[in-house]
Amino acid sequence: RPLAEEIAERVRAGLEARPLEHQGRHIRVTSSIGVATYPDDGLHPDALLAKADAALYEAKRGGRNRVCVG
Repeated sequence: RPLAEEIAERVRAGLEARPLEHQGRHIRVTSSIGVATYPDDGLHPDALLAKADAALYEAKRGGRNRVCVG
């Protein structure tokens, strides 16, 4: 589980660190990521997606631009 969280955090930080340029303007991109791992969070894809989705919305409620583990 820590490896999945570490990878998700690298993705989140990488997006935040590289603003996009659009029509001469720099746009800051952030992301909220929910992490679920097999088999800890479920044995079937539907269960894993539900757990990751719940973690995603927890990340958004917690202030966005963060990683939460299911």
